[in-house]
Amino acid sequence: MHIIGHLKERKALHQNLGTLFSQAFLFYGPRGVGKSLCALELAALLALEPDFAPTNDKPHPFDVMVIRPLLVIKRGVTKMKKIPAEDIRDALNFLGRFPANGGFRTVVIEDAHRLSETAQNVLLKTLEEPNHSTVIILVTHELGSILPTLLSRVKRVRFDFVEEEIIRHGLAEYFPQYRAEEVAPFFFALGRPGMILAALAKDSQFSAEREKLGTLFRLSTLSLSERLKLAEKLSTNADLTVRLLEWWLPGLYNQAKKIKEKHLTRRFYALLEAVEQTITLLKTTQSNTRLLLEKLFLSI
Repeated sequence: MHIIGHLKERKALHQNLGTLFSQAFLFYGPRGVGKSLCALELAALLALEPDFAPTNDKPHPFDVMVIRPLLVIKRGVTKMKKIPAEDIRDALNFLGRFPANGGFRTVVIEDAHRLSETAQNVLLKTLEEPNHSTVIILVTHELGSILPTLLSRVKRVRFDFVEEEIIRHGLAEYFPQYRAEEVAPFFFALGRPGMILAALAKDSQFSAEREKLGTLFRLSTLSLSERLKLAEKLSTNADLTVRLLEWWLPGLYNQAKKIKEKHLTRRFYALLEAVEQTITLLKTTQSNTRLLLEKLFLSI
């Protein structure tokens, strides 16, 4: 399994496999840095399949179960559903069976911030009295959405942004089939190897996202009607919009640092604050995505 970066965190986890110091982990940090792959790597080691490499036919070892929220499209709008309690009960039934290889059975819950409150409470009961042969790994980029009672029963491991040099070296070593020069240098500076790999593997999809991001950087030059059309287009997929806004922020910050005029600097930092507030509202509330984007775009 080829993972770019996080050597320190992964080494600390692997060194404690013999005397597992926790049976419940929470891998958290920015989106696209490799948290899910690190979780799958740990799960494979616990399942006594150290050489496991995911494929379409076998995405995870036999003794590993991966849960993720369901994406639904309704009336042209893509939404990520909450992970229901039923999914967690299925996972607990899976964990109740003895491991096939004599190691551990592991459940990895991706986007754990999408767990419903009921699902988190069902999970909490298991974490209070875990089976000796089970491990649960929660993966999230939104730590604040996890119940405090659940947070108190997991071992937290933070995965941060990956340095640009490490990303480039990892691509050259593990993925020589891709041409890194096809991705703009700006994206390497974001520290998200998962995003770079997705861009190289799904070029047509990423081209559309890159075009939308480019439009955001040109937002001040757009007419009123063009801004409203952009808000309408982005509102059809709130999760993608959050991702684009998170990519936009570092670029805005870099632009702000280059400006010497005080009044322009203040405007840029006001925009940064407005973008961060919009991201927070999109993540934590059921606010109308289109209205939030229109308010943001018209304020520039």
